[in-house]
Amino acid sequence: MRAAKITLAGRERYLMLTVDAMVRLEEEFGGVNQLINALEDRGRQGAAAACKAAAILAEGGELARRALGYDPAPLADEAAIMATLQPKEAMGLRMAIPQVISLGFGRDVEPEDDEVDLGLAELNAQKKTP
Repeated sequence: MRAAKITLAGRERYLMLTVDAMVRLEEEFGGVNQLINALEDRGRQGAAAACKAAAILAEGGELARRALGYDPAPLADEAAIMATLQPKEAMGLRMAIPQVISLGFGRDVEPEDDEVDLGLAELNAQKKTP
């Protein structure tokens, strides 16, 4: 599970970009780029965008946890996040959202086979020897 752990509405939450969350962000903000632009607003609109996006991503993380067999935790809604988010936490949240989106679109690349490039291994060994 590629998620970021963060404290929201007094609880540890996992923000996760799922397909459902991606679609909901698209519907709410018009896309990921528009969301990132909205987060740059330091006023009420930027704070509201951060709280709405956090609620969507936290729901994605909680539903994924449940699907993996973890005990259910309460879902955080936008109003609860807005009511409990402190100014010192707001900047961290604004930074966490793009990171979560990047995690969601990232992928783990594993080698297709167990072949070892002996020439490269020898070259690396030579570089380590003074």
